[in-house]
Amino acid sequence: MHTGKILLQGMLWRGLYYVSAFIINILIARHFQASVSGSIYYISSIYALVLLVFSLSLESGITYFAAKKQIPAARLFNFSMIWSFITGIITFLITWQLFSEAYSEMPTGLIIFSAVTFITGNLLITYCSGFFYAYNNFSVPNIIIISGTVLQIALIPYNGRSIVPAVANENYFYVYFASFFVQGIAMAVTVRIKYIKTDAFQFLSVAQFKLLLRYCAMAFLGNVIFFLLYRVDYFFAEKYCTADDLGNYIQVSKIVHLFFILPTILASAVFPITAGGRKEDINKLLTLLSRSIFLLYTVCCLVLALMGKWLFPFVFGDSFTGMYQPFLWLIPGIISLSGIFTLTAYFAGRNRIKINITGSVYALVIIVTGDILFIPKYGIEAAAIVSSIGYIVYQVYITAVFRKEYKSSVADFFIFRSSDWKQIKQTITNSLKK
Repeated sequence: MHTGKILLQGMLWRGLYYVSAFIINILIARHFQASVSGSIYYISSIYALVLLVFSLSLESGITYFAAKKQIPAARLFNFSMIWSFITGIITFLITWQLFSEAYSEMPTGLIIFSAVTFITGNLLITYCSGFFYAYNNFSVPNIIIISGTVLQIALIPYNGRSIVPAVANENYFYVYFASFFVQGIAMAVTVRIKYIKTDAFQFLSVAQFKLLLRYCAMAFLGNVIFFLLYRVDYFFAEKYCTADDLGNYIQVSKIVHLFFILPTILASAVFPITAGGRKEDINKLLTLLSRSIFLLYTVCCLVLALMGKWLFPFVFGDSFTGMYQPFLWLIPGIISLSGIFTLTAYFAGRNRIKINITGSVYALVIIVTGDILFIPKYGIEAAAIVSSIGYIVYQVYITAVFRKEYKSSVADFFIFRSSDWKQIKQTITNSLKK
């Protein structure tokens, strides 16, 4: 498939998924308000960290080796399914025995249920997405996920009533977390039917397991560091700030993550292209994407800087008046981090994840140090400033390494040219024709 068409398909389907995720985020925030929604998203962040640890970043290995056709898809699939359900059992036992009462903001039953369904379901979703993306299929997995999100939206008990009478405020989040598990099972069944062509059970050989583990170990380290890079401040905010401040800051972070959607979509297409050994001029493609994102996001951030003071409470509700100032401080970080997603995907596709890890470690050290020093006294505004500084450091390092390799100028990453419009239009036209 042509590179331009891959990028456009990724943008379309992943874009629709993120739009649906943004809508449910708004609706949950407005319906349950800052304190309740903040608690749900905070515990989800803890689950996401556990998910990251148990996933072993296997999804990166699935996409990488399936795209390169070095390991049969059936063997990767069987290993990932077995590990997903082992993780579910481990999660249940640990939560039931040790952590069922660790978070006072949620009932014990919901803690156990949400942990198992969220972690197991998202593990299945993540692994199965790796197979779809390895074969440049962006439509099917996102249709499944979007359908689940639409169901979550439809079942919110607006004004105390849901379309299903049994769903109320008190039990809605059981439905919310269960939907992730349902989506994961649907994804697994679809992958099995579509891409696993043998009925014989095949497992990884020792050599294949070592090959997979060696690649995933580096990807895992990078993902853990990157996860902490943009969520470690949640834990400091939860410790030193009020529940309302935490809810406001998490919503600011979710706005920031919206800016990462387009770069993430593009990166998900760049990664298999690079891993598959495409010979296209990757230097021109990546610098074009970087300066296009820089221009687009500069304009978007300026608009939100002008409108955000009234727009954020209007969209999320009156309990979110504290979002505006932290968002302003995060704008430099948004623009910086967004511009390097495709570069880090390129290095991952070239099996040079160490470069991404080094840059993220520099940024994480700055963020953790700043959070320890300043959040206890200055709150969520300090968290935003420190995060921006860390993201800028990350961008400087990654672009410096890429520039050294390809002899690119600084302007190639930031200055949008009149010829770029023509190139983008031509790429879109050619892709649509093909």
